[in-house]
Amino acid sequence: MLRVALCPHAPAQGPVLLVEALPAGSALTLLLARGARSVWVAPGPKVAGLLGGLLLGEKEGFPPEGFHGTLDLRALEGLEVQGREVVLLAPGLASSLNPEEKEVYLGNFRNARAVYTALAGRPLTVRPAGEGEPYLSAVVAAGFLARKLAPEGEGAYALATALLKAFPDPQEALFQSQEGQRLYRMGRTEDLARASLIGVDEVLPRLAEVRFFPKAAYGLTQDRFAYRFAPWNA
Repeated sequence: MLRVALCPHAPAQGPVLLVEALPAGSALTLLLARGARSVWVAPGPKVAGLLGGLLLGEKEGFPPEGFHGTLDLRALEGLEVQGREVVLLAPGLASSLNPEEKEVYLGNFRNARAVYTALAGRPLTVRPAGEGEPYLSAVVAAGFLARKLAPEGEGAYALATALLKAFPDPQEALFQSQEGQRLYRMGRTEDLARASLIGVDEVLPRLAEVRFFPKAAYGLTQDRFAYRFAPWNA
């Protein structure tokens, strides 16, 4: 049975489909679809630097010191990532992941077809990403994916799928969300258009590794986890 859990930190038994469309989720699926070997999700710039690789992230629209670029989807489309290991600075996505969950997939509008092909009919918890509360864009994308995966479900399935009536256009849902408005104010409307494309990334990211960074050993303010995703069928 498919279950939708709206709490970003709700623990789940069994496989989890974590849904995020903005800002990092779409970047992650795009990078893997373009040939990146794997993509790390880092909670902060220091952990990202410790992981090494191609560092992508932003603070107020600009890459932090030592990073190689932002999460601008249009720029990422022209980035050479074939066979490379990429690190995304993505605090919201990192905080939505649970290090104890072993079978975790990542979904959004861009890889909806790959999600459906691999996971339709399987017992699954669909959970939108968020910091404290779920992102509106992630809830709408979760409802979209849940409806494609199963005709009915448990938990917040009815609420998540009902939101599709209010936001039948994925791009409008992204635009109206707080995270979408932030990109709009930065002049990144192309990100909203690209993140709303359905089924263009033929890849299903699956959690492949969790790395623990204890604060005492690395001079961090608190213990941190980083999460590596790779293509499910690679």
